[in-house]
Amino acid sequence: MKKRLFFALVVLSSCTTGVKMKAVNLGPLFHDSNSKVWMVDKVIAEKKNYAPRINMEKDVIIFYETGKCLYQPMHTLGDFVGKKGEYSLFSEDKTLSLYYPNERWDFKIDAISEDTIVLKPTKDSDLKYTMVLVPFPEL
Repeated sequence: MKKRLFFALVVLSSCTTGVKMKAVNLGPLFHDSNSKVWMVDKVIAEKKNYAPRINMEKDVIIFYETGKCLYQPMHTLGDFVGKKGEYSLFSEDKTLSLYYPNERWDFKIDAISEDTIVLKPTKDSDLKYTMVLVPFPEL
């Protein structure tokens, strides 16, 4: 039994030795190959969530495939244009930078799935809060 287990481990480890894995392109998750609205579900600093509890009072970020983004309160959608900016997503490094006039928000993508993105600010970021993004909820 031990010989079989050892042999299986050797075979499995040899299958991946020396193979360079290609990074997954995270772009479509953010912009859905056009535009995608993400709600800022949590804004965390020092283990405390500062985001409003009611969804209609939360903020949203819209990512466009063109590299543009828009940040604004959800309840103002359609009334005025929020904070316009651009973003750079680096899939291999799992980093995201949002560029607004006179501000740069730099994040490390801490966790990611199809329905949650956790963004932790880097030390150089102008924004110092962790943000948890979720897809725009069905109303």
